[in-house]
Parts: sequence; C-alpha cells; structure tokens
Amino acid sequence: MALELLDDLSSSDTQANPNMSESSSSLSSLGSPSSPSSSIFSHSSSPSLGTHSRHSSSASEDFESLEARLSEQWDAQVQALALYILTTWVLEAHPPMKKSSQLDLYLTNFRHDHPDWFRKKLRVSPLVFDRLAELIKDHHVFHNNSNIPQHLAHIQLAIFLVHVGHYGNASSSKYVAQWAGVCVGTVINTTYRCLITFLALHDEAVMMPSEEKKERAKEYVEEVMCPEWWNGFLLADGTKFMLFQKPSLHGEAWFDKNKDYSINCQVQYFFQMSSIKY
Repeated sequence: MALELLDDLSSSDTQANPNMSESSSSLSSLGSPSSPSSSIFSHSSSPSLGTHSRHSSSASEDFESLEARLSEQWDAQVQALALYILTTWVLEAHPPMKKSSQLDLYLTNFRHDHPDWFRKKLRVSPLVFDRLAELIKDHHVFHNNSNIPQHLAHIQLAIFLVHVGHYGNASSSKYVAQWAGVCVGTVINTTYRCLITFLALHDEAVMMPSEEKKERAKEYVEEVMCPEWWNGFLLADGTKFMLFQKPSLHGEAWFDKNKDYSINCQVQYFFQMSSIKY
C-alpha cells in the first residue's frame, strides 16, 4: 500500500511535467525575439498585440489551474499515506521467524542426567532451582486475566537465570530469546517479573554464604588475584577510564582491547557486617 501511494506520487509528477513543459515552451516561443512569431508581432498593428496579451493570460491561467490540481492531488496522496502508516501495525509483512527452544532440554534432561551442564547454564544447581520455583510459583505477578496465559513460573525462572547469569553478548535479550525459543519482549517481561518476586521474597530467597564458603572464596582471592585482597569474598569488578594520551611510563601496557589507552579502577569492599542494607 505504501509503495503504491509513492508510485502514484511519482507518476503524477511525470504526467505533470509534459503539460508544464508545453506551457513553458508556449510562453517562451511567444516571448522569444528570434522566433518567427516575434518578428510578425514586431511589424503588426496594435490589435495583434491585444491578441498576444489574451493568449499569454490564458496560458498563465492554465498553468495556475494545473499547479492547483497537482497540489491538491499531492496533498490528498500524502494524507492517505500518513493515515496508512498511522493505522497499520506491520508496514512490510515478513514470514514468521521459527523458534526452537532449548528449555525443555535443560529442564527435563540436563536437570536430572547432567546437573553440571544445568548449573553451568542456569548458574544454580537443580536443587536450588526447584526451591526457587517453589517459592515464586504462587506470586500474583505470574498470573493474569488475559486470554493469552503466561509461561509457567519455573520456565520464566529459567529464562531469568540465564539472562542475569551471563554478561556481554551472552546476556543480551536477543541471545536469550533465541536460546529459549521466545520473543525478546518475553525475556524482558520475565526478567521484570522475577525481579519483583525476589525483591518481595528477599529474606527467603537471598542467602548469604556460610563461613566455610567465605573462607574458600578468600583463599581463592589470595591465590589467584591479589594477596592484599584476601579478606574480600563477594566480587571484584573494574571500570575503565579513558586516558587523554598514551602514558610515557609503560605506555603500551595501557592499550586495551578497544584500541584505547585506559586505566582500570577497582573498588574493594570488605564485608564485615552480618546484613546488607540497600
């Protein structure tokens, strides 16, 4: 529809050009000193000048009438095109995108036969997953009065865990949607619902690590990362700050993967309190 209206606009301009050219040529031939008609007019009497004036006036009126009709036709077609765009959901229809989900593979097979693969993808063990699904299944956010029902709570939980359990391109909504066999909007809505649920169940769903796990994390930090940070066990992340120019001391060492000279700033927080306040 949109392409047809645009074709009509271009065709109307094409049809108008010959008429405008004819009118322009008539005017130019009447006014050109080198044309035979001009020499006749130059030697004619005053009645001939009156005839020339009437012809010029008639051509001017025809040109103005043609211009008005083209303007009206252009405005009508532009309004029709604007109305079509505003009232059409899909301007150019495409065949539906086929989706193949891996959710069933993880929630049925890997969940029981390959728990290590399940944990690697969903970032929790099957036992923890079952407990979380049991906690959130009755929350009102997973129920609505729509004719199109939501996915079951444990399915939305699996999508949420994959979405927040990765970083970079692997955490993009499009990537998770392809993995789960759903649309991007479902991934976004599922993430919001699970966040609302877990915030409401903070004391039941969020558990701090035991003393034994804390000590193992501290040993790992001391061995792998930095001995001075041995007392930290939660996480370590860095933010890059771009430099104005290449540093004079060890200049190439500041060149990062993004082809910029930058410095990595890390803030360490030693957890010593028994609770976290937001």
